[in-house]
Amino acid sequence: MACRICGAHTRSILDLGESPPANALLSTPETEPRSFPLVLELCDDCGNLQLRDCLDAEDLYRDYLYVTPDSQLLRHHYEQLHAHLAEGDYIRPDSFVLEVGSNVGMLLRFLQSRTRKVLGIDPAANICKLAQDAGIETMCDFFAPASAERIRAQHGAPDLIVARHCMAHNADPHVMIAAAAALLDDTGHLVIENAYGLNTVENNELDQIYHEHMFYFTIRSMRALLAKHGMHLASVLMSPVHGGSVVFVAKKTRPTDVPDASVALYAEREDRLMKGATYERFAANVRELKEQLRALVGDLNAEHKSVWTYGATAKGNTLLNYVGFTRDDIEYCVDSTPLKQGKFLPKSGIRVVSEEHALENPPDYFLLTAWNYKDEIIGKVRAAGNNRSRFIIPVPHVHIV
Repeated sequence: MACRICGAHTRSILDLGESPPANALLSTPETEPRSFPLVLELCDDCGNLQLRDCLDAEDLYRDYLYVTPDSQLLRHHYEQLHAHLAEGDYIRPDSFVLEVGSNVGMLLRFLQSRTRKVLGIDPAANICKLAQDAGIETMCDFFAPASAERIRAQHGAPDLIVARHCMAHNADPHVMIAAAAALLDDTGHLVIENAYGLNTVENNELDQIYHEHMFYFTIRSMRALLAKHGMHLASVLMSPVHGGSVVFVAKKTRPTDVPDASVALYAEREDRLMKGATYERFAANVRELKEQLRALVGDLNAEHKSVWTYGATAKGNTLLNYVGFTRDDIEYCVDSTPLKQGKFLPKSGIRVVSEEHALENPPDYFLLTAWNYKDEIIGKVRAAGNNRSRFIIPVPHVHIV
């Protein structure tokens, strides 16, 4: 295949088999969802990690069930992100901030009182309505050159464009970068936050790999992408969100620009660690994790211990379907999102129930598929009075707490 950033030849480094779209929850467990290959590729030329097979954006996002959680971890992250942007003078009290893929507007709600103006753009009509009901002006559309022109005509050029965990969700990232480059003035900045490719392979995060995540950006690949649109990296920030994310701050290139020291620092570390042996070890660790998790849950079932999963997450569905779990292995999935409750996880057919249901009927074990929120979830479960259930943490290695 060809790299969708630089066009060079790519090679496969991990094959997770076939899986349905991770957020395509079902109304009945008998429904047979369409499944598609999940194959991760590497471009040795620009360091790009990408999915070999990409699904159509309309199928993925027009009717969407993921809602950004109101999480203590995320609120803390918003504070850190704002502090980093303010310190670099990328955001100010008089800034106009546009968020791409704004979902229900949780970040924009945080920024609303700290900036002059906020605006969201998101393609999911049901999600846009939730944002607008919460008082966040939101354009229901994909971010592309045409919608960027409408934004400039109606609102002017933003000082800051933020794209959190959405830039990697498009088969052609050049479209969104081109739209941002056309919309920003020379003094404006683009913030891109996504799961970091180095964290994904170093921490055995196989569950980061699903059809919405079409890219796993690195500093090297992001530099290559930006350069094709007359932009460059101004700074880099690492974040613990989603098991390890990278925040890129970019702007249009001018001769006088001097990138922050963080860019060279993290680029050197990445070049040192992301080598052929790293990818071979990642693939071997993923296979071993599958065998260990399959054996553990099988042993618990044989001992008549109840095992539920916690978190109707996209990453959870990748994990469940790769390992091969069904509702015969795991009876229920617990999730706090009302939109998901009463539905069934794709392929595994596991029914999604509320946290209240889990409190009334606590299982012996929770397989914590939302492991990136493990401290918050375990604290919430214990505070609610469930001191019985233990937690299986699948990543970076299988263990019980």
